[in-house]
Parts: sequence; C-alpha cells; structure tokens
Amino acid sequence: MTQSSSIQKALRVLKTVQRHHEEGLRLTDVCREQGLEKPTALRLLRELLAQGLVSRNARSKKYYLGDYCRKLGESLAAQSSLSTRYGPLLRRISDRTEDASFLVILQDLDTLCIGREVGAYPIQALAIPVGNRQPIGVGAGGLAMLASFDEDVTERYLNVNKARFLKYKSLTLDELRMRIARARKRGYAVIGSHAVSKVTGVGVTLKNKEGDVLGGISVAALDNRMTQKRQEAVAQIIREEMNRFLDR
Repeated sequence: MTQSSSIQKALRVLKTVQRHHEEGLRLTDVCREQGLEKPTALRLLRELLAQGLVSRNARSKKYYLGDYCRKLGESLAAQSSLSTRYGPLLRRISDRTEDASFLVILQDLDTLCIGREVGAYPIQALAIPVGNRQPIGVGAGGLAMLASFDEDVTERYLNVNKARFLKYKSLTLDELRMRIARARKRGYAVIGSHAVSKVTGVGVTLKNKEGDVLGGISVAALDNRMTQKRQEAVAQIIREEMNRFLDR
C-alpha cells in the first residue's frame, strides 16, 4: 500500500467515525462501512488514535472523534467568529484607502488570513487569499504582530522560521529585525515584495480593549502607489478605524 493510498483510507475512516460520532463505532462497523479487512482497519484506527484524531472507549470498544478534532473545531469557530466580527472593520478600511485590506491571525509559526476586503482603486493588490498561510513576519500584518510581542517571544519566532524566510526572496533575520525596530518606533509595520513581488503592505496589530493581541490588519498596494507619505496615511486610517470600532 502506497503512502498516498494509506492516507486516503485513513481519512475515509476518520470521516466514517465523524458521521457516527454521537453513537460511536466498533471496529466491525468501520470494516463494514469501508469494506476493509480487520487488520487494515485496526492499523488505520491505531494511527488515528496516536494522532489524537479518534478516541476509544475501553468499555464499549467504540471509536469516537478525538481531542485533536475538538481543538480543530474550536480553532475554526474562533476564526469564523473573528472574521465575522471584524469584517465590517476591514470594509471601512478598504472604503477609505480604496485598497485591499487583510485580517490575519497567529497559527503555530504562521499567520493565517481569515478576512479580505477589496477597495475601489482600479488596480488591487490582492496579495493573499483567505486561507493563506505564511511564516509570521513575511506579511505586514504578521510583522506588526511580531513587533508587538516581547523581545524574547519575537526572537523565538524569528529563529525557528529562519530557514523558511529565505524562500521569500532571501528575507533575512537582519532585515526583519530592522523592520521590527522601525515598526515599534512608528507604531505600524511596512514590508514589500517578499510575499508578492512589487507589492507593499502596511500593517497594524489588532488588539481588544484589554490590550490582548488578536491578529494583524494590513493594507496592500503596488509599490509605486504605496509611497512613504501614503504608508503613513494608510496606517493612520487603520488606527482610526480600529479605535472607532473598539469604542462602539
């Protein structure tokens, strides 16, 4: 059995367990539904158990979705909640700047884009789609988040992702540290042409009223449009709209 075939069978078994999560499934049920021999089904279930994707009740010998599936569900619910809540904020920012705006959140070592709005300017820099993942710091929203963390936390992310950064037009730690220092001084982050060629982004950290970091909001435009003067204006618009939104 090839690795690809094994993965496909494991995913089908997982989907079968999901469909019967409330009542649970025995090994024989999985075999019957998927047309698998017992040794094969048992091996696949053990692999899913090891990864926390399914759990097994020792008394009933039934299989259910595991704790990791619960965590995945919670993550998706949180993303959906944030995207819904802050969608109107992105809309306001894009209306005022006339450029595309983005909402990213931290997920492991990456930023995950969970929201995007388009502006009215004829040429939109749609740098990343919703669902895009990239190392934190490659984009303006993630860079703003790095600048808002304590120094030891920031350095940990930088060092762990060091090799991955090089895939983005040889983005180095020295350049990132320089941009983070500037972001801390100015209150907003700027980075360009690493995630997407000839596109510059301006990012600001999104925080709740208690000051907790929720994610990063950025606006992207073509390099020749995003002059330094415009970078400052865009950052000011993002901050104004964030403050107005949080004061509601």
